[in-house]
Amino acid sequence: MSSFSTVLITGANRVIPDLILSHSTTGIGTGLVTLYLANPNTTVIATVRNPLAAESLHSLHKASGSRLVIIKLDIASTESIKAGVESLTSEHSINSIDVVIANAGIVGMTPKLTETAISEIETYIHVNAYGQLELYKAVAPLLRKSESMAKFAYISSAGGSLTSMSNIVPLAAYGASKALGNFLIKWLSLETHDVLIWAQHPGMVATDSAKVGFEALEQQGLDLTTHIVSVEQSTQGIKKVVRVPVVRLVIVHVFEKKADKS
Repeated sequence: MSSFSTVLITGANRVIPDLILSHSTTGIGTGLVTLYLANPNTTVIATVRNPLAAESLHSLHKASGSRLVIIKLDIASTESIKAGVESLTSEHSINSIDVVIANAGIVGMTPKLTETAISEIETYIHVNAYGQLELYKAVAPLLRKSESMAKFAYISSAGGSLTSMSNIVPLAAYGASKALGNFLIKWLSLETHDVLIWAQHPGMVATDSAKVGFEALEQQGLDLTTHIVSVEQSTQGIKKVVRVPVVRLVIVHVFEKKADKS
């Protein structure tokens, strides 16, 4: 029997294009869907912006008693979030959720902060911070109907850390949005006592879109070989944290490759 029977994962069909390498890599969301479908008796809700482009998810292996539900949900739109969550009950007879993994977001490098338009910063904040708050507000009633202590995990980033801030990679707009997202999630956790809420860093995940940032760090003489992890390693780490006993977490680094070798 699975530890959790119903898991909702946002950004579940993000295939990240790399214009330089002319190919794509599966993102964390698809990796999480794959991982949770391998659990017996688990309903996995995959949210995507375009369900027609997500048909390939149906070919993923499903353990006995598990099923996949795909719904349309754009984290940048409050109306889309509400409609997507409402469709769970009205169209799929899903009346409770045990775990939400808020993975959907946008990432990208921007110019120097003084050369970045406020509107661009606002776009990152709208999606990576405000969108996550709107998502929680929409799913909270279903989380509270869980028979276990429900959990809401926000996939954040070390890029939003104030203590480890670095301008080696130009991620100011992205980092600002994640910093605000961390604050909102922490505040939610303080206000909420019937749902466990936390933010977690998925690790330095080896997706094609991250390679430019990794290369910039390596050009500064930093050795990343002990830190970069695969999508599979990252999602296993995320799942491990979700299964942690009932505790209050703020920001969790879900994977430290060096520690696994000790």
